[in-house]
Amino acid sequence: MKLHLRRRTVLASAVAVNLFVHPLVAWSQLADYPTHAVRVIVPFVPGGNADSTARIFAEAYSKQLGQTFVVENKGGAGGLIGASQMVRAAPDGYTIMIGTTAPIVASWQLAGKAANYGLKDMKAVALLTQVPGVIVTNANSPIKSYSDLVAYAKSHPGELKFGHLGNGTAGHVNILQMQKSLSQKYIGVAYKGAGPAVQDLLGGQLDAVATDLPSALQLIRSGQLQALAVVFPQRVSSLPNVPTMTELKQPQVDIAPFTAVMAPRDTPPGVVKKLVDSTNAILDDPAIGKRIEDIGGVTSKMSGADFEQFLERQTETYRSLIVSGVLHTQ
Repeated sequence: MKLHLRRRTVLASAVAVNLFVHPLVAWSQLADYPTHAVRVIVPFVPGGNADSTARIFAEAYSKQLGQTFVVENKGGAGGLIGASQMVRAAPDGYTIMIGTTAPIVASWQLAGKAANYGLKDMKAVALLTQVPGVIVTNANSPIKSYSDLVAYAKSHPGELKFGHLGNGTAGHVNILQMQKSLSQKYIGVAYKGAGPAVQDLLGGQLDAVATDLPSALQLIRSGQLQALAVVFPQRVSSLPNVPTMTELKQPQVDIAPFTAVMAPRDTPPGVVKKLVDSTNAILDDPAIGKRIEDIGGVTSKMSGADFEQFLERQTETYRSLIVSGVLHTQ
């Protein structure tokens, strides 16, 4: 009988110690985050602007936080596949996503009932960069300015052939916003990438293309493309003489692609704070700003409530276009 009592006493003591120690271990792991490698999901294939940006920041996080941040490309379905994996991961800070406009605010809305996540399933950590959009024409085209483009569309109703990079992309939304604000109608032509769209523009099959700046910058600099306007809050240093849509009295045309860090919804606040603090330090590094500028982006510092509101505004822009029937779900 005494042996049984002794065993019960030892077992009860072990349970008590276990219950007391585990929260301390969990707190220690949180305070020391990260203690091992962090998985960084990029919801696109290698080689694009999102991938390049993610690799710049993953390298910087590794230096800042002393653990390897490993980029994993999980492309497909407009970013839905990679984002879905991120939201289903353990909310411990060891799986994050560096994603773009598409998987964060657009693709899940465009997928309709097929989507298995939404903005509410993600924790907004920090904005990293914004990528100016640009409207371009063939340098040999008689359309040399934004006013030329508007005048051509007015005198040739329903004939202007406007290329973009697919349903729901920033360029596509910009075209829809232009049509609505100007009461004009264009022939929208969707492409799977900027390369084919630009080639058709150079070949004379299109009148204009709405794309992201990195995809067109070199051809603008070489004189093959003419930049008519940038979609960004202010002029960009790589195209200082090209006006913004706001300057052109088109402030409604305002969707510029962005990249941001997102995490599973229940990621602990302490982990989020560490990531935000590290992000801010990285964004303050002029060398990082130069590397982002070299690939056509602009670093942007935003986190907390401001960043959450930014995402909600972007989400609402897409929602309103879908509800009005201007932008179609898949």
